[in-house]
Amino acid sequence: MKAQNYHKIEQGREAAFSLVEVTLSMAIAAVALVSIIGMLPQGMQTMRDAGDRAIQARIHQQILNELQMTPYGGDAGNSPLDDYDGLEIFYDSQGEELGDSNNNASVKDSFDHIFTARVSVPKDGGRLPDTVGGNTFNGFAFSEGSGVEESKYLRPILVEIAVVSGRPTFDWGDEDNQKLISVYQSYVVKMGKDYTR
Repeated sequence: MKAQNYHKIEQGREAAFSLVEVTLSMAIAAVALVSIIGMLPQGMQTMRDAGDRAIQARIHQQILNELQMTPYGGDAGNSPLDDYDGLEIFYDSQGEELGDSNNNASVKDSFDHIFTARVSVPKDGGRLPDTVGGNTFNGFAFSEGSGVEESKYLRPILVEIAVVSGRPTFDWGDEDNQKLISVYQSYVVKMGKDYTR
């Protein structure tokens, strides 16, 4: 009869976790949670950097589109493209143009100013920006020969874009600022063909 009562007691008992099992599972969950929280700042920075790069690529494309629409040649050998050489253009956090160094330069120190782009359209004998070596630009050579001549149909375009939020002045030549600058290199090609007789 005692064995029969014991069997009834065992059937009525409900299954549960012990205190040791609960403590161990909470410790494992805490370690996992701390690891995930530790990765959040890095993930946020990666997302911010990716957004900045997307906006910089958009700014570069806007500038390149404008330069491609500019007449290639002008009177007396001057090109309207030369007017863009050294031009700084200011943008907001979404890549919308606020103004440039020729007009509306007052936005440079405004709260909305987040990105600055500097355009270089080097000519033969001109100097390249420091971000790409700073050497003299000696035109293009497409074939072997003793001399290098500037191409009549091709102009290099260098667009430097910097994230300058929080900096009222930005020095392009400062060593500490070099890591903030992204450089995009493109070319503008003269369309059409010159016919000589």
